[in-house]
Amino acid sequence: MSSTINKEEIQKFSKLAEEWWDVNGKFKPLHMFNPVRIEYITENIYKHFNLNKKTNPLNGLNILDIGCGGGLISEPMARLGASVTGIDASEKNITVAKLHSKKSNLQINYLN
Repeated sequence: MSSTINKEEIQKFSKLAEEWWDVNGKFKPLHMFNPVRIEYITENIYKHFNLNKKTNPLNGLNILDIGCGGGLISEPMARLGASVTGIDASEKNITVAKLHSKKSNLQINYLN
């Protein structure tokens, strides 16, 4: 069986892993765009599951964040009440994501 994992891509993001949560670093454009991504994702979840977005909007939902990087989508989803699993091919990204979610008091299942 062949793999679809791009090792060069993993190495590129592994080198940048320390910068995931630096809002003025190399991921600044992603941080600026993240609110739009979160809004798009949550609006579609609300519509699909007919959820009330005012009280624990994602409470009871399981979300899988594939290619989670440092957790920029995983953390907001967890704050909204979802049970989140984030997976990434970069072990460094997972380490950064785990550390940040711990600092943020969020229970997120991160897997490499």
